[in-house]
Amino acid sequence: MKDVKKVSLILALLLTLVFPTVAFGEDLNGDTQTNEAAADDIQVEAEDSDDIIDEDTAETDGEDTEEGTGKGNVKDRSWKEAKAAVEADKNEIESLKDEVGAKLEEVEAQLEAAEAAGDEAKIAELKLQLQNLKIEQNEYKLQLKSKIAEMQEIVRNKYTAEELEELAQVSESLASLGSIEVIPVENVLFLKGNAKFDTPPVIKEGRTLIPVRAISEAMGADVDYNSEEQTVTITKDGKVIVFSLAEGTVSVNESEAAIDVPAEIMNNRTMVPLRFIAEQLGLTVEWDQELETITIE
Repeated sequence: MKDVKKVSLILALLLTLVFPTVAFGEDLNGDTQTNEAAADDIQVEAEDSDDIIDEDTAETDGEDTEEGTGKGNVKDRSWKEAKAAVEADKNEIESLKDEVGAKLEEVEAQLEAAEAAGDEAKIAELKLQLQNLKIEQNEYKLQLKSKIAEMQEIVRNKYTAEELEELAQVSESLASLGSIEVIPVENVLFLKGNAKFDTPPVIKEGRTLIPVRAISEAMGADVDYNSEEQTVTITKDGKVIVFSLAEGTVSVNESEAAIDVPAEIMNNRTMVPLRFIAEQLGLTVEWDQELETITIE
């Protein structure tokens, strides 16, 4: 009887020790399954968030998208962000270059005064300063060239291979006219706007002509064509510019204005003088002879 009681006692102890372990193990497994399910839910929510971001981007960045790919908006946004980043770098470098230029003028004035006074020691010191400042200025010039090259590459990357091929064909056709020099589209840089050309800008009689639609849209202006009267009207901020293709004249707010080169049709596109339009709309145009680039700001 005692043996039976001992066996019963041992079995009871074993059950007491083993059962909580089994139960605890089941709870662990249950928690693991719950955590796995939660992880799956988080993954689904993350995927849904990506879809929402894409939809929002599609609504806000619909310009210059590629139909059918669903990725044109992302491409356009990245293009603009890259352009803005390079422009910011370029502006900073130009600011530093201008500071060096101001120092150069100051030291040159001091040198002139020292030479007039015959102060040889001061003259030697100032000449050394000038030499170092010119080296620094040249370094900034090289950095600016590099940034402009980056901007040109960004502009070119905005076009598809097919668009670039079409532009090349149009450029060849225009160049065959003999009196026209074609400007690559990446050499026209809008610092505060975006333009996309289907006909490249050209230089004729020493003046740059550019498609009216591209430049006006980049500047935020409205364009209206009147086929009967053969006129093109550009409107922005209360200023109305009217080009008469038939007469080769232009008026600004109904007053006739002087113009070196009239607007004309090329490749079925109305080409207008860039500098005249930009200045009338309050913008500046800079031509870099060395880099053959036009910067519009």
